[in-house]
Amino acid sequence: MGDARRVLMAALLKKRGEYRRFWLDFTVGLAIKFIFFLGTLYAIPVETGREAAARVFGFSLWYLSAHLVAKLGNAALEEAYLGTLEQVLSTRTRPGILLLGTIVAELLLSTLWVALFLVLATAILGPRRLWTGAAAIAVPAAVFGLAGLAGMTGVGLLIMGVSLRFKQVGAVTEVILYYMLVFSGFFLPAGSLPRGFHALNGLSPLAWAVRGVLEGWRVFGPACLVAACWLAAGVAVLLSQWNWSRRAGRLGSYV
Repeated sequence: MGDARRVLMAALLKKRGEYRRFWLDFTVGLAIKFIFFLGTLYAIPVETGREAAARVFGFSLWYLSAHLVAKLGNAALEEAYLGTLEQVLSTRTRPGILLLGTIVAELLLSTLWVALFLVLATAILGPRRLWTGAAAIAVPAAVFGLAGLAGMTGVGLLIMGVSLRFKQVGAVTEVILYYMLVFSGFFLPAGSLPRGFHALNGLSPLAWAVRGVLEGWRVFGPACLVAACWLAAGVAVLLSQWNWSRRAGRLGSYV
């Protein structure tokens, strides 16, 4: 517990430093995403408080997941580029604890941006309509949200593992995240999507989380199964590529 606490505090301090140094970049990023949210909101207006809450839930879950997946996908490359990766890995703290600290710190501090988005969304949609809808979906949103976040963590771990071998995977990460943003079912109605997108969404933890909120507990099993598969795949790929990069002497390389 002592190592985990110290790792978490170090990760939080590092993340706070990033926010203090690059606060304008993070703020502009939030503004761009909120403009995108507004565009889709007015293109397909919401009709009920439940629908409004579902859209805000889906976007908030995506926003939180996007921060986490992007951090995991770029973490090893950033440390290697700075020349600090070998220093980090030479500590007596186990790599798994370091990784867990990074995940928890990223989620904790990313909730600040999600909270700011919720304030803006409430002002636009109206507090009464939004929070009435939120009360109606609170329990499934909490359950399916955790399942979706677990699955997206698996996606991040998988990308992190791939980055150990192929290094620069940032562009692929952006494609995946923005596909999930647009086609996960909380912006565009599922019925309006081509059949191919339905097949791809069957593999998306975020799409299953949104379906759980909209359709109820009948999709609980598939949603948990998809999340568990992504988590297991992420761990397996990360471990295999970690072992490969150690044998190949590529851990500290960023090319």
